[in-house]
Amino acid sequence: MAIVKTNCAQYGTNNPETTERLFVGRVVRIEQVTETRNWSDTLDYTDMRYTPCTYALVWIGTRGVPNALTLEGKPPSWRLDDVRDLLPHEQFAQIDCTNLFCDRYGYYLTAEEDSLGDQLLWGGPEMLDALALYDVHQAQLAVEAEEKRVAAEAARKAALVLEAEKAAKKAAKDDAARIEAEKLIARIPPKGTTVTVDGFTGKVFWTGTTKYRGKWSSRAGIKDSKGTVQWVPADRF
Repeated sequence: MAIVKTNCAQYGTNNPETTERLFVGRVVRIEQVTETRNWSDTLDYTDMRYTPCTYALVWIGTRGVPNALTLEGKPPSWRLDDVRDLLPHEQFAQIDCTNLFCDRYGYYLTAEEDSLGDQLLWGGPEMLDALALYDVHQAQLAVEAEEKRVAAEAARKAALVLEAEKAAKKAAKDDAARIEAEKLIARIPPKGTTVTVDGFTGKVFWTGTTKYRGKWSSRAGIKDSKGTVQWVPADRF
Protein backbone atom coordinates (compact mmCIF):
# COMPACT_ATOMS: atom_id res chain seq x y z
CA MET A 1 0.00 0.00 0.00
CA ALA A 2 2.87 2.38 0.86
CA ILE A 3 1.92 6.06 1.36
CA VAL A 4 -1.04 7.34 -0.60
CA LYS A 5 -1.01 11.07 -1.27
CA THR A 6 -4.50 12.37 -1.95
CA ASN A 7 -4.54 15.74 -3.68
CA CYS A 8 -7.70 17.59 -2.72
CA ALA A 9 -10.10 18.83 -5.38
CA GLN A 10 -9.52 22.51 -6.09
CA TYR A 11 -12.54 24.71 -5.51
CA GLY A 12 -13.67 26.76 -8.49
CA THR A 13 -11.80 24.57 -10.97
CA ASN A 14 -12.40 21.32 -12.81
CA ASN A 15 -9.44 19.68 -11.08
CA PRO A 16 -10.79 16.57 -9.29
CA GLU A 17 -9.33 14.74 -6.31
CA THR A 18 -6.35 12.63 -7.39
CA THR A 19 -4.12 10.11 -5.66
CA GLU A 20 -0.47 9.11 -5.88
CA ARG A 21 1.32 6.12 -4.39
CA LEU A 22 4.63 7.08 -2.81
CA PHE A 23 7.54 4.96 -1.56
CA VAL A 24 5.99 1.72 -2.77
CA GLY A 25 7.77 -1.24 -1.20
CA ARG A 26 9.83 1.04 1.03
CA VAL A 27 7.43 1.69 3.94
CA VAL A 28 8.76 -0.72 6.55
CA ARG A 29 6.90 0.47 9.65
CA ILE A 30 4.05 2.72 10.78
CA GLU A 31 4.43 4.40 14.18
CA GLN A 32 1.64 6.04 16.19
CA VAL A 33 2.74 8.51 18.87
CA THR A 34 1.31 11.43 20.81
CA GLU A 35 3.10 14.76 20.51
CA THR A 36 2.46 18.35 21.52
CA ARG A 37 1.74 20.22 18.29
CA ASN A 38 0.82 23.81 17.47
CA TRP A 39 -2.70 23.83 15.98
CA SER A 40 -2.56 27.51 15.03
CA ASP A 41 -3.91 27.81 11.47
CA THR A 42 -1.98 30.98 10.72
CA LEU A 43 1.01 30.32 12.99
CA ASP A 44 0.75 33.85 14.38
CA TYR A 45 -0.33 32.53 17.78
CA THR A 46 0.30 29.39 19.82
CA ASP A 47 -2.31 26.70 20.31
CA MET A 48 -0.41 23.71 21.69
CA ARG A 49 -2.39 20.46 21.97
CA TYR A 50 -1.71 16.80 22.54
CA THR A 51 -1.95 15.35 19.04
CA PRO A 52 -2.10 11.75 17.78
CA CYS A 53 0.65 11.62 15.16
CA THR A 54 1.46 9.10 12.47
CA TYR A 55 4.93 8.47 11.08
CA ALA A 56 5.94 6.15 8.26
CA LEU A 57 9.46 4.75 8.42
CA VAL A 58 10.73 4.76 4.84
CA TRP A 59 13.87 3.29 3.32
CA ILE A 60 15.99 6.02 1.74
CA GLY A 61 18.33 3.64 -0.06
CA THR A 62 22.06 3.25 0.19
CA ARG A 63 22.82 6.80 -0.89
CA GLY A 64 21.27 10.04 0.29
CA VAL A 65 21.16 12.29 3.35
CA PRO A 66 20.54 10.76 6.80
CA ASN A 67 16.90 11.15 7.87
CA ALA A 68 16.21 13.71 5.14
CA LEU A 69 13.62 12.78 2.56
CA THR A 70 10.89 14.74 0.79
CA LEU A 71 7.66 13.29 -0.56
CA GLU A 72 9.36 13.31 -3.97
CA GLY A 73 11.79 10.71 -2.64
CA LYS A 74 14.79 13.04 -2.69
CA PRO A 75 16.71 15.04 -0.08
CA PRO A 76 15.60 18.68 0.35
CA SER A 77 17.12 20.93 -2.29
CA TRP A 78 19.27 22.73 0.30
CA ARG A 79 20.79 19.39 1.38
CA LEU A 80 21.82 18.09 -2.04
CA ASP A 81 25.48 18.85 -1.34
CA ASP A 82 25.28 16.49 1.66
CA VAL A 83 24.39 13.39 -0.38
CA ARG A 84 26.72 10.49 0.39
CA ASP A 85 26.85 6.74 0.88
CA LEU A 86 24.80 5.85 3.94
CA LEU A 87 25.55 3.46 6.76
CA PRO A 88 22.83 0.85 7.29
CA HIS A 89 21.31 2.64 10.29
CA GLU A 90 21.21 5.91 8.30
CA GLN A 91 19.15 4.48 5.45
CA PHE A 92 15.73 5.27 6.92
CA ALA A 93 13.71 8.44 7.36
CA GLN A 94 10.47 9.34 9.12
CA ILE A 95 7.68 10.73 6.92
CA ASP A 96 5.12 12.71 8.91
CA CYS A 97 1.63 11.56 7.90
CA THR A 98 -0.29 13.35 10.64
CA ASN A 99 -2.30 15.58 8.25
CA LEU A 100 -2.69 18.41 10.74
CA PHE A 101 -2.91 21.08 8.01
CA CYS A 102 -4.06 19.14 4.97
CA ASP A 103 -6.36 22.01 3.95
CA ARG A 104 -3.36 24.34 3.83
CA TYR A 105 -1.13 21.98 1.86
CA GLY A 106 -3.86 20.78 -0.46
CA TYR A 107 -3.29 17.07 0.20
CA TYR A 108 -3.37 14.48 2.93
CA LEU A 109 -1.38 11.28 3.42
CA THR A 110 -2.55 7.79 4.23
CA ALA A 111 0.19 5.42 5.30
CA GLU A 112 0.26 1.65 5.54
CA GLU A 113 3.16 -0.71 5.93
CA ASP A 114 4.08 -2.46 2.71
CA SER A 115 3.68 -6.20 2.52
CA LEU A 116 6.78 -8.33 2.86
CA GLY A 117 6.39 -9.30 -0.78
CA ASP A 118 6.50 -5.65 -1.90
CA GLN A 119 9.44 -4.98 0.41
CA LEU A 120 11.40 -7.88 -1.04
CA LEU A 121 10.44 -6.77 -4.55
CA TRP A 122 11.57 -3.18 -4.15
CA GLY A 123 14.20 -3.13 -1.42
CA GLY A 124 15.13 -6.77 -1.13
CA PRO A 125 17.24 -8.35 1.58
CA GLU A 126 19.54 -5.31 1.58
CA MET A 127 16.72 -3.15 2.97
CA LEU A 128 15.63 -5.72 5.55
CA ASP A 129 19.20 -6.27 6.75
CA ALA A 130 19.64 -2.51 7.08
CA LEU A 131 16.36 -2.32 9.04
CA ALA A 132 17.65 -4.84 11.57
CA LEU A 133 20.79 -2.74 12.08
CA TYR A 134 18.65 0.42 12.27
CA ASP A 135 16.63 -1.13 15.10
CA VAL A 136 19.83 -2.05 16.96
CA HIS A 137 21.12 1.49 16.53
CA GLN A 138 17.83 3.02 17.72
CA ALA A 139 17.88 0.76 20.78
CA GLN A 140 21.40 1.97 21.55
CA LEU A 141 20.30 5.58 21.16
CA ALA A 142 17.40 4.93 23.53
CA VAL A 143 19.75 3.47 26.13
CA GLU A 144 22.13 6.42 25.78
CA ALA A 145 19.24 8.89 26.02
CA GLU A 146 17.98 7.21 29.18
CA GLU A 147 21.47 7.24 30.68
CA LYS A 148 21.74 10.96 29.93
CA ARG A 149 18.30 11.56 31.42
CA VAL A 150 19.20 9.67 34.59
CA ALA A 151 22.52 11.51 34.84
CA ALA A 152 20.84 14.87 34.28
CA GLU A 153 18.21 14.08 36.91
CA ALA A 154 20.89 13.01 39.38
CA ALA A 155 22.83 16.21 38.68
CA ARG A 156 19.67 18.26 39.14
CA LYS A 157 18.91 16.62 42.48
CA ALA A 158 22.54 17.02 43.60
CA ALA A 159 22.39 20.70 42.68
CA LEU A 160 19.17 21.09 44.68
CA VAL A 161 20.79 19.41 47.71
CA LEU A 162 23.85 21.63 47.41
CA GLU A 163 21.67 24.71 47.07
CA ALA A 164 19.66 23.67 50.11
CA GLU A 165 22.84 23.10 52.13
CA LYS A 166 24.16 26.52 51.14
CA ALA A 167 20.84 28.11 52.04
CA ALA A 168 20.83 26.32 55.42
CA LYS A 169 24.38 27.46 56.18
CA LYS A 170 23.53 31.00 55.17
CA ALA A 171 20.40 30.96 57.34
CA ALA A 172 22.34 29.55 60.30
CA LYS A 173 25.01 32.21 59.90
CA ASP A 174 22.34 34.87 59.61
CA ASP A 175 20.57 33.61 62.75
CA ALA A 176 23.84 33.58 64.68
CA ALA A 177 24.55 37.18 63.65
CA ARG A 178 21.03 38.22 64.66
CA ILE A 179 21.35 36.55 68.06
CA GLU A 180 24.67 38.27 68.72
CA ALA A 181 23.18 41.62 67.74
CA GLU A 182 20.15 41.06 69.97
CA LYS A 183 22.42 40.47 72.94
CA LEU A 184 23.55 44.10 72.71
CA ILE A 185 19.99 45.34 73.32
CA ALA A 186 20.63 44.90 77.04
CA ARG A 187 23.17 47.74 76.88
CA ILE A 188 20.51 50.24 75.81
CA PRO A 189 18.64 52.02 78.63
CA PRO A 190 14.84 51.53 78.75
CA LYS A 191 12.55 53.62 76.58
CA GLY A 192 11.89 57.08 78.05
CA THR A 193 15.36 57.27 79.61
CA THR A 194 17.28 60.49 78.99
CA VAL A 195 20.76 59.71 77.71
CA THR A 196 23.73 61.58 76.29
CA VAL A 197 25.73 59.91 73.54
CA ASP A 198 28.60 61.71 71.83
CA GLY A 199 27.31 65.05 73.04
CA PHE A 200 23.74 64.48 71.87
CA THR A 201 21.13 64.42 74.66
CA GLY A 202 17.63 63.06 74.25
CA LYS A 203 15.20 60.40 75.28
CA VAL A 204 15.25 56.80 74.08
CA PHE A 205 11.99 56.30 72.15
CA TRP A 206 12.81 53.13 70.19
CA THR A 207 15.06 50.11 70.51
CA GLY A 208 15.38 47.10 68.26
CA THR A 209 17.49 44.81 66.13
CA THR A 210 17.33 45.29 62.37
CA LYS A 211 19.16 44.14 59.29
CA TYR A 212 20.68 46.80 57.07
CA ARG A 213 22.66 46.01 53.94
CA GLY A 214 22.99 42.39 54.99
CA LYS A 215 24.26 43.11 58.50
CA TRP A 216 22.37 42.77 61.79
CA SER A 217 22.68 45.50 64.40
CA SER A 218 20.90 46.67 67.53
CA ARG A 219 20.17 50.38 67.75
CA ALA A 220 18.34 52.95 69.75
CA GLY A 221 16.42 55.92 68.50
CA ILE A 222 17.08 59.09 70.56
CA LYS A 223 15.03 62.28 70.21
CA ASP A 224 16.01 65.59 71.76
CA SER A 225 13.71 68.40 72.93
CA LYS A 226 13.74 69.97 69.47
CA GLY A 227 12.52 66.77 67.84
CA THR A 228 15.89 65.94 66.29
CA VAL A 229 16.46 62.21 66.03
CA GLN A 230 19.68 60.23 66.00
CA TRP A 231 20.11 56.51 65.63
CA VAL A 232 22.78 55.14 67.91
CA PRO A 233 24.33 51.64 67.78
CA ALA A 234 23.92 49.65 70.98
CA ASP A 235 27.65 49.25 71.43
CA ARG A 236 27.95 53.04 71.88
CA PHE A 237 26.19 52.93 75.25
